[in-house]
Amino acid sequence: MQGRGAGAGADTVIAPASVRLRAGARLVLVALLTIGAGCGVFGRGGSSTPKPAPTQTPTPTPPGAVVAPPRPDSAPPSVPVRPDSTPRPTPPTDSAARADSLANAVVSPEEAARIKAIRDSTARVDSIARVAEARKKARPASRPCVMDFSESPPETRLLYSRVTDSISNTFIGGGFVGHCQGENNRIRADSAEQFQAPGIVNLYGNVMYEEPGKMQIRASHATYFTREGRLYADGNVTATQLATGSSFSGPAIEYYRAMPDRPVSRMIAPTRSTARLIEKDSLGRMSTPTVIVANRFEDAGDSLLMAWGDVIIDRDKLNGKSDSSSFDKLKETARLVRGARITNRDTAQSFVLVGDTIDMYSTNRQLNRVVALHKGSATNDDMVLDAERIDLRLEEQLLKDAYAFGPGRAKAKTPQQDVEADSLRIRLEEKRVREVHAVGGAVAIGTPDSLRIKTTEKDVLRGDKVFAYFDSTPRVGADTLRKTQISEIRALGNASSLFHMANSRGREAPPGINYVRGARIFVNFDTGSVRTVRVDSAASGLYLEPEPDSLSDSTRKADSTRRAPTRGRPPGTPPDTVAPVSPANPAAPPGKRDRAPTVSLSFLPQQRFTALQRRP
Repeated sequence: MQGRGAGAGADTVIAPASVRLRAGARLVLVALLTIGAGCGVFGRGGSSTPKPAPTQTPTPTPPGAVVAPPRPDSAPPSVPVRPDSTPRPTPPTDSAARADSLANAVVSPEEAARIKAIRDSTARVDSIARVAEARKKARPASRPCVMDFSESPPETRLLYSRVTDSISNTFIGGGFVGHCQGENNRIRADSAEQFQAPGIVNLYGNVMYEEPGKMQIRASHATYFTREGRLYADGNVTATQLATGSSFSGPAIEYYRAMPDRPVSRMIAPTRSTARLIEKDSLGRMSTPTVIVANRFEDAGDSLLMAWGDVIIDRDKLNGKSDSSSFDKLKETARLVRGARITNRDTAQSFVLVGDTIDMYSTNRQLNRVVALHKGSATNDDMVLDAERIDLRLEEQLLKDAYAFGPGRAKAKTPQQDVEADSLRIRLEEKRVREVHAVGGAVAIGTPDSLRIKTTEKDVLRGDKVFAYFDSTPRVGADTLRKTQISEIRALGNASSLFHMANSRGREAPPGINYVRGARIFVNFDTGSVRTVRVDSAASGLYLEPEPDSLSDSTRKADSTRRAPTRGRPPGTPPDTVAPVSPANPAAPPGKRDRAPTVSLSFLPQQRFTALQRRP
């Protein structure tokens, strides 16, 4: 009885322990299932255990949107949990579930447009980033210069100092010849220093940097920046462009060699230097070098040269000056800017061209055109030409034609005639002016023959067009020198002329005035004075000749015929008084007595002659 009771008591003790063990096992299993479902490890390793269906996470619904009802198969599985634990939602196990959840949601049109704009902007940013990355990859990375000393002479001394496993410094003396491996250049100097980390090579004494067929630079000292492909030389520097033979000399020159990211080489002379440009014609013959002096030079690829600061140019017999200039060797053009001035030193055809800007054009290395812009002025022995734009044309280095035009009036001044019009053309032959063509409200103003006429007035010829023709006559006292004289003037279209004619009583007498109008007027000159005036079509005009002053003539005759006093003179008469003597000519009326002996053109306006007597 007691033993059975003892066994029963044992059963009552063991039973609760087994219950607790089974309960603990269930808790461990529930924990493992919960952790596995949250981490998504079940159902991914190929196990035969069926994959539990994912649970949907509630998503916020925008106002006005309609949400689709959940599918029946999307209900979460029942997971045993502890009675005292709080259930928590299980997140989706993969991106497909999240995509399905977003696909089931319906958004408003405004929200869809905003999302589309965000996607487009993101795509553009990604595209720009890809392009920048591609350019960055395409750009060649600078690499350190590995100096090759294999061409150095035997007496070269070298000191090698290793800073790190990949960086070293080298000091060379006793003569140095070398180049950077992989670069087509040669460097010579008496001594050199190479610092590999910053990529600098210092060269001392008789420095020569050469790129075969391109550039050669000589100097007393130079620094070569290997990573930039840049050479700075100073001290009696001379740079020669081997392809053309042109050279630069000055205190310092900076040279940038051509590289993959810099396809054209550049050369800069930062201080006042001298450039000698050598050009070849189509047959390969070298022309006379052009010497240019300026405060600063910059050359790009041996094709474009620019100069700044007090520029002086010497080319053949031409001398040019300006504040700055540019030279295009391929197009054979040059431009002088600000205060430009060109002087032709040829004594047979000297001229001076001035303008704010002057352009020069060449063909086969021969100058054939010079253009002055903005208040141009051209001067030679025969003429002074002023206009907004002056265009000079040359043939075989000789001036043949000159054009003057632009806003404002063009003016040409010669010793005998001044011509003014909207545009002018001057033609030259044998280095002398032969023709002047004036178009557009043309006016020719001349000086009367001073040997036969004494007056301060001018001869005037007007017309829509005025053509003046000149010839050359031997200069008095000189056999070889010749001067230009006018021979004929033609006025075409609404022509009018006013010329002074010599008085038959001599040079001191007032000249006569010849005024005519017509469709065309032809005026011929003889040794600079008017010989004939011919009017063609619709001719009209008049001739004015001043009358002699009879009062002055009678007074002179009375003084010359003064008689001695007689004994029978009336009482009270002074001893030096003579009786009045009748003049040879009667006295002029009072109206004519007050007339001035000189004739002025101011009282002859053009409209007054229409009411005066006409003559054919």
